[in-house]
Parts: sequence; structure tokens; C-alpha cells
Amino acid sequence: MNKRYTSLLVTHVLVAVLGLGSIASVAIVAATTRRAARGSTGASVWLGPLLRCSALSLAAMLATGLLLDLTVAGAFSAAWWFRGSALLIVATGVLQAQARRALRRGLPNEDFGETVLRRVEWIAYGMWALIAVIVVLMEVKPF
Repeated sequence: MNKRYTSLLVTHVLVAVLGLGSIASVAIVAATTRRAARGSTGASVWLGPLLRCSALSLAAMLATGLLLDLTVAGAFSAAWWFRGSALLIVATGVLQAQARRALRRGLPNEDFGETVLRRVEWIAYGMWALIAVIVVLMEVKPF
């Protein structure tokens, strides 16, 4: 293995662990705030930065994954597990954008609490599930 591949792989794993961990935090913060009935005061302070961090992390995951594929002369892109993982990253990005949109639309409203926080919470659980499937695909490489 060359040094470029190893460096990219380390970066890819670090972004996955440190950056995408914020998605679980989004679900936890939204659920906790909703249950405590704190409304926008408690949620907006944390959810905005966590969603921005996860957006940057998703972009970095996609970029480092593509660079890893380029480093091995496109060997990964022929495999369905790689294609499926790339599509799931894009799907996670779509869900992430929906969570940010729900948060932005809900903040000006007085009835921010239950509805918006529940929506953001369930979207975050969906993103979390997609990332779990990606991890399984990357490790098992079933096809």
C-alpha cells in the first residue's frame, strides 16, 4: 500500500468517527430537548452547529472515498458495495438537508417544540441508519 492511500484511508476513518458522530448527537439533542419541552431555546443553540458539522463531514466522506478510488485506479468503482455506499452517502446528504430546512423553518414559529424537534429527531435516526448500512457494506463487501 502506498502512503497516499494510507493517508487517505486514515482521513476517511477519522472523518467517519469524529465528523459523522455528530449525526447521533443531533438525534439525542432533538429528543432530549423535545422531551424536556425546552423548545427552540435549547435546541437551536446545538442543532445548527451539529448539522453544519455533519454536512461538512458528509462532503469530506464523499471526497475522501472518491480519492481513495482514484488512488487504486478505479478498482472500487466497479464493485457494487462501493456504488451502493456512494448512493447512500448522497441519500444521507438529502436527509441532512431536510433536517436543516426543518430547523430553519421552525425557528421563527412560536410552536417550534414538538413538531419540528420530532421531525429533526426522526430524520437524524434515518441518517444514522443509512450510515450503519454504509459501514456494513464497507466492511462485508457482499457484492
